[in-house]
Amino acid sequence: MNEWKYDEQSLTYKKIKKAKRILRNCIVYFISSIVLSVIYYVIFALTIDTEQEKQLKKEYTYLESAYDSLNTSLLKAKYVLEHLKQQDTMIYRSVFKTNPTESGLTFETRNFSMASIMENYDIVNTTSATIDQLVERVWQNITKIEKTISEINADKTKFRNIPAIQPVENKNLKYNSVSIGMKIHPFYRIPKMHTGLDYTVPMNTKVFATADGTVENIIEDAAKGTAIYINHGNGYTTVYAHLAKALVSKGANVKRGKLIALSGDSGLSIFPHLHYEVWKNGKLLNPINCFFAELNPVQLKEMIYASSNIGQSLD
Repeated sequence: MNEWKYDEQSLTYKKIKKAKRILRNCIVYFISSIVLSVIYYVIFALTIDTEQEKQLKKEYTYLESAYDSLNTSLLKAKYVLEHLKQQDTMIYRSVFKTNPTESGLTFETRNFSMASIMENYDIVNTTSATIDQLVERVWQNITKIEKTISEINADKTKFRNIPAIQPVENKNLKYNSVSIGMKIHPFYRIPKMHTGLDYTVPMNTKVFATADGTVENIIEDAAKGTAIYINHGNGYTTVYAHLAKALVSKGANVKRGKLIALSGDSGLSIFPHLHYEVWKNGKLLNPINCFFAELNPVQLKEMIYASSNIGQSLD
């Protein structure tokens, strides 16, 4: 069937040529097909992943998780090494009166996003270098510890004469303590130097010698009450004050861990506790730094923090 078109100039109907109509329809169909194809492609690309995309997403998720885990491990390792360094330094200074050799190594742990990792491959090199430094530090610390153990084994008698445990059973830190330093005196109510570590133990708590030695003196003092002085040799002396009763006599030889007294409230004391001091060649030491044979670095840190935050002494 022919199609007609009205011509306004000639005021007559003219036949539409079939070829033009077919061409016009083809163009319309072609453009429509392209538009629909683009729409279908966009929908497909946004909603359905190809196998390659699925694999890449899995790899991305795995890398992100692995890197986060690695960074967490590095942070933990750094924390452990710092405590190991503190413990090592304390052992050298307390036992051998020397400073440990510094490794000279420092490393930094950083948090990176996966976007920065994918864009900057230098991060991989940085992490690798950090791990290398960490391994080197671990081996250096192992070497230092082996050297320390060797020196201790070479002279075990000397080590036995070094105060290295707590004077009361307190491995789980159940008893609060007050550190040395400027504290408010409980009676005078003024800042005064506190020369020992106060344990808030109840009456008649067992008190033990913290190293091998000889009971140098047992006194009855207005300030310290009943107090025991033990000479450990090598310049070390320990003091146990405000006792309820001494269970050793002057001149007695004692071993580390031997029961020597019961705690009390004698002398100038606000309530029952044990006052413990450590001296080296006439110089006052912080007793907490001498518990390396009993407490781990985490416990030592916890004890130092708790005792330092108490502003009043008990004697």
